[in-house]
Amino acid sequence: MEEYKELGLTVNEGKAYETLLNFGKLSVGDISKHSGVSYSKIYNVLGSLTKKGLAEIVPEKTKKFVPSSPESLFNLIDEKKKQLESLKEKVKEMKRKYEIKEKNPVIMGMGKTAFYKIVKELKETKKYDYSLKWTSEAKPDWIGKFRKNVREGKDIKTLTRYDKETKKDIEEWIKINRQMRAFPNEGVAMSICDDQQVMIALIKSNVTLVINDIPFAKIMKKFFLDSYARAEPIKED
Repeated sequence: MEEYKELGLTVNEGKAYETLLNFGKLSVGDISKHSGVSYSKIYNVLGSLTKKGLAEIVPEKTKKFVPSSPESLFNLIDEKKKQLESLKEKVKEMKRKYEIKEKNPVIMGMGKTAFYKIVKELKETKKYDYSLKWTSEAKPDWIGKFRKNVREGKDIKTLTRYDKETKKDIEEWIKINRQMRAFPNEGVAMSICDDQQVMIALIKSNVTLVINDIPFAKIMKKFFLDSYARAEPIKED
């Protein structure tokens, strides 16, 4: 029945059509009996086969059906080809958009919505993720992602603004993030990932940048680690 599925028929449609090919003219009850399609479903199945040009009704006292020529399947094949060609063009367009994005080393977004969207679309870290935080929001999905990265043995280090405004959120983070240290910050958030990608959010300007450049990422990594080594660890109260 796999060949029928490839042509867009359901399993039951394939069974019913195969039964008509094998037996010829049959009543609805006999089609149900020989095909194994339940009687409660056979009328809908035969109606669908008729619409697709694969079965015909014989106008006798008791309604019966006969199979149409298998040549009708060529129409389904042609339709399938058209669908695949259409899908192929869509994939090409997706590929063009992907390549444009990958070739563009700098992506910029404006506003808070753009910031959260960019954060969500950042590359999944494989080795390390070093971040400079402005608010240290304790969002459940961010905490979940952090726990996952730690379980997988990734190096996660954080520098954050630590004051009255951020203290409550940091108290949540510090329970699970022992690699969090205090750092003076007047309005910048940053994430450095795997020597490949750097995200920089300029809070006061309301602009978020993603820079996909290996040399830049390596330099920012060095600056971060130098600052991290001098920063004071944040401890639970």
